[in-house]
Amino acid sequence: MRSRAIAAAVISMGLAGASQAADINEQGAKDLRNILTHSLSNDLARSDFVSVKPAGDQYEITYDLAKFFDKINSSAFSVTGFKPLSLFAQPVDQGKWHLKGDNSLDISLHSPVSDIAYSVASTSFDGIFDPTIEMMRSMGIKSSGVKFSSVGSGPRSGRKIDATIDSASFAHTVTDSTEAGKVDLQLQGTLQRFSEQFTGRPHGSPVNISVESVNTNVTATSLPVKELRALIRFFVQHVKAKQLSESGSEKFEQLVRRALPVFGSFNKTVTLNNVLVATDKGKVGVKRVDYNFKMDGLTKASNVNFELRAEHFTPDADLIPAAYSPFLPETLDVQLGVPNINFAGLIDTALGAVATRATPVSGEALKRTMFPSGYGTLEFPKISATSSVYDVEVSGAVKASTKAHSDYSLQATILARDFDKTVTAIQEAAKTEPRLNNVSFSLLAAKGFAKTDPDGRLRWDVTMDEDRTVTVNGQVMKKP
Repeated sequence: MRSRAIAAAVISMGLAGASQAADINEQGAKDLRNILTHSLSNDLARSDFVSVKPAGDQYEITYDLAKFFDKINSSAFSVTGFKPLSLFAQPVDQGKWHLKGDNSLDISLHSPVSDIAYSVASTSFDGIFDPTIEMMRSMGIKSSGVKFSSVGSGPRSGRKIDATIDSASFAHTVTDSTEAGKVDLQLQGTLQRFSEQFTGRPHGSPVNISVESVNTNVTATSLPVKELRALIRFFVQHVKAKQLSESGSEKFEQLVRRALPVFGSFNKTVTLNNVLVATDKGKVGVKRVDYNFKMDGLTKASNVNFELRAEHFTPDADLIPAAYSPFLPETLDVQLGVPNINFAGLIDTALGAVATRATPVSGEALKRTMFPSGYGTLEFPKISATSSVYDVEVSGAVKASTKAHSDYSLQATILARDFDKTVTAIQEAAKTEPRLNNVSFSLLAAKGFAKTDPDGRLRWDVTMDEDRTVTVNGQVMKKP
């Protein structure tokens, strides 16, 4: 949630200058409180939402976040229900701080489009804060009894989400990068027994999703910690501003440009185990889903890659006609990539719009900025599906112009194993589903154009140029 992210930033932001407060006493507590609030606007600093007192060999820090959000709530959103959160800070070796705390949450957020409730029965926090990089060097969070609900209002009226998580744990580590002044981040997280019910429209039938476990791994390299921290401070200090002043816009632009390219690389992998989706039509289970997302930093030529793999689909028997059940994939693998995206140009455009308060840029202009060569490419290194009666794989790329109503070109390779077994299965199914006769006929015709690879798979190399001329294994086909 946005509120939780803001709270986390406020809690850790001031500790960078607190490493000298090694003596635990009243003056140290006063000094620590001043440090914790020095980056905030004057009205937030005076709101007394932070209190610090000595507690043995550590300081007890209390955040009355209700007072904090009273100051930043606006017509855009408001947050209520916060009770004071306690965090204990103990100075340790090399000027670092050992932070720990146990709390619960039960908050509500209201905006013009939705009302959100979020609660956590218990959550524990333990980590080491390093003032030299202004970040947690290590951190572990364990939570249980997580509940979330969202009810749409206004244009989203009728939309409703209810979700629960039995338990969750997250841990991250930060190490120095090979680049001076930058760090690398590693994060691991696990959710146990996730359940969600979603209703998209008034009186609509709900969709229920349950997952036995969710495992997440994230890595990010070359993070410019000081520059990112400056951006967080700027955001907190201007969170209530409806519009930045001219000097504020210039400052924001400077901070963004100093932080670019934000990271060297970003990689996120998510694994879902035993997924079940239930609607009023029936249920579909998936034993395992793997998702992977990779991208370079926000440069003039960034690469973005996506992969999704699903294994062992188990739909209710009455959802799929018996004749089609052998063709349900046992595994499905999709890999996609978009190379040479000009994210730096997009940021230049966005910053220019902020500075000049210009109207939103058109979609066509954004496409031309993203792909200054005039062409964008969608690569699919591998799209494959297997079952007991087929094994097919497709790879290649689609290239399209950024101009409106433009043409595109295609290059692809199709590989099929046990092709005769597939045709036989379709012919057998056609005995009860006559429409499949056309499919088996088309496959037999396609076999006539195929080549055979050394491993026995049939191969079709397909190209289509911008005037729709199609070739298959070098033979020109008729235009569609």
